Amino acid sequence: MTGRALVSVHDVMPATLGRVQRILTLLNEARIPPPTLLVVPGKDWTPEALRVLRDLASRGHPLAGHGWDHKSISGPRTHYHRLHGLLISRNEGEHLSRPPEEIVDLIRRCYDWFPSVDLPTPELYVPPTWALGALRIRDLESLPFRWYEILRGFVEGRTGRVRWLPLAGFEADTTFRKVSIRLWNSLNVAWARRVRGPLRISIHPDDLDLFLGDELRRMVRGPWRFIRESEVMGPSHPLGSS
Repeated sequence: MTGRALVSVHDVMPATLGRVQRILTLLNEARIPPPTLLVVPGKDWTPEALRVLRDLASRGHPLAGHGWDHKSISGPRTHYHRLHGLLISRNEGEHLSRPPEEIVDLIRRCYDWFPSVDLPTPELYVPPTWALGALRIRDLESLPFRWYEILRGFVEGRTGRVRWLPLAGFEADTTFRKVSIRLWNSLNVAWARRVRGPLRISIHPDDLDLFLGDELRRMVRGPWRFIRESEVMGPSHPLGSS
């Protein structure tokens, strides 16, 4: 039986646009609908880079907010942040070790940036490395995005409703990451097929050239029915519903 999957391309910024477009070519050849692009606003977005991004949006790619500059703080870090960085996020856990008020400001700046540069306003926000940091799910109610993607799945900000979803990734640039991510992916693909998905397939700009590049190519050519985030979350629920 064909499972369902949705695809997102992370870390879209001026410096990665060439690699992102290479990934989009692969996905287009695999007949995958335009995937969601996770955009990092706080980079050096030149007029030409913005033109490319507007063109991608006009061709049907949904946009999502993805932090502000995608970098961890330079000051003191919590023990959890140091462990998270060692195992998962390295220097990209932008929310980690920040107080809640700073994270709230970061998310609001991210949201406001899109209309300020004549881009469609996103409904989805994905914190770098899926780490909300000091924010709790109930804190999302007052923030502007409709959905938030975390490691375990999607959260509807207004209601706190969580949709648990399996996740596959391919950012394996060391032998340890290759082994651990391959195991993670096999477990999550099995879960997706058992519950009929959908599986989140998350692609980073360098993934085609890393240890799991061939597995990524096989994954996107697999027997999936590709869908959008809106099909996963469905219509917005009234406050207080579940």
